[in-house]
Amino acid sequence: MDGFKAYRYYLAIKLHFTTDKFNVFENRGNVRGTREAFNARNDRYIFEKLSNKYPNDKDIIQYFVSNFAYGSDNAIYAGQEAEENYIEWIKRKQSITKVFVDDLSTLLTHIEINKLKHSAIFKFTESEYPILLSLFIGNKITIETLRIIDDFYPFLDSWSQNNSVKYIWDNEFRRIKKLTGFVKYDIIKIEKIFNHFKEEIE
Repeated sequence: MDGFKAYRYYLAIKLHFTTDKFNVFENRGNVRGTREAFNARNDRYIFEKLSNKYPNDKDIIQYFVSNFAYGSDNAIYAGQEAEENYIEWIKRKQSITKVFVDDLSTLLTHIEINKLKHSAIFKFTESEYPILLSLFIGNKITIETLRIIDDFYPFLDSWSQNNSVKYIWDNEFRRIKKLTGFVKYDIIKIEKIFNHFKEEIE
């Protein structure tokens, strides 16, 4: 691992999360990026530093993924916030089932307290966002949970086509979609948990 290789990983992950057409899994991380261009960057020392801290390919990939997942389209790829994003990402990965169960519990409690209908979880009304989106925006449930739910109960495509919020939350919707392949979980176990949740709300 060296700074240039770290930089290429960064480019690949950035393209994956910020564009619709590029998929890092399909492209196998192949990106344009010359050593000359890298050497001309004022921030190349950051990538050199990161390559020393994360010499394992898998670790530095997860580092960049965590910052695009939790950060913004211009990922914070150095500093305290970036480290905190990475630590939180690894923590959630290691306890993804618990994260999912806790988030569903939060969602269920919100529904019961406010006496809401099942449809309010996923559907927009003229005056209200879906409960799932509102809780995500309010940092009450995680982006990983939205990614998982969409695998079993697809909702992201319909959200992305909603003209009233498309331009406001388009980048967030893309971010959630692009986590496909990065958020890993026990499908059989999680599906049982989600089916139980559906029974609870119906």
